[in-house]
Amino acid sequence: MSNRPIFRSAFASPEDVSGGKRPVVFDILGPDRETSLLPEGMRMVLHVNPQNMSIKYQRVVTRIQTRGGHVEQHWGDGVQTVDFDMVTGGFMRLYTGLASGATLGGRRETIAYDKYLDLLALFHNNGSIEDSRGNIVLQGIIKITFDGGVWLGWFNGFNVIESSDKPYMFQLSTSFEVEKELVTWRTTYDSGGGSSSGSSTPSEYGQPDFLR
Repeated sequence: MSNRPIFRSAFASPEDVSGGKRPVVFDILGPDRETSLLPEGMRMVLHVNPQNMSIKYQRVVTRIQTRGGHVEQHWGDGVQTVDFDMVTGGFMRLYTGLASGATLGGRRETIAYDKYLDLLALFHNNGSIEDSRGNIVLQGIIKITFDGGVWLGWFNGFNVIESSDKPYMFQLSTSFEVEKELVTWRTTYDSGGGSSSGSSTPSEYGQPDFLR
């Protein structure tokens, strides 16, 4: 094994759940909302997980005009947005240490900066696939996965703060507008009379199928 020093991100891969940690995973799905457009093993994880992840719900109400008046259908709570507050992590370079914008060699040659550019590109493309002329030829959707929750939608805001108080990292905030939510429901119930730890039920709006 080589003794050459290297830096690693907090997560080796999207499947890295060692040490009790779980990454926030970003993927791009095709128009069928199921097929990933990214090559196998290329789903994106951040250099470090977000500091805050805020899931905002609102009542889902459908109003229908009939001859006798209005009919309201109440579907419970649905996710409106998922907001993230995060930092890039330190811009650390081999042999020279922390790097700022004024550092010789710069922060661009760091893992943290590369991961920042990946997230920025995901925001700019927002699930779109373009041809060589910049025309959109296919519109996909962003998929975010974290700890049993899956949210499909698009980014509608991205802010970057570079502060003199923290010269060796960026502070980031982004808002993700949710079109659909899938929740994994874990249970120890087994219809055979025993117990099971792996069964799950996907659902929309946070409701199991048997409650709809």
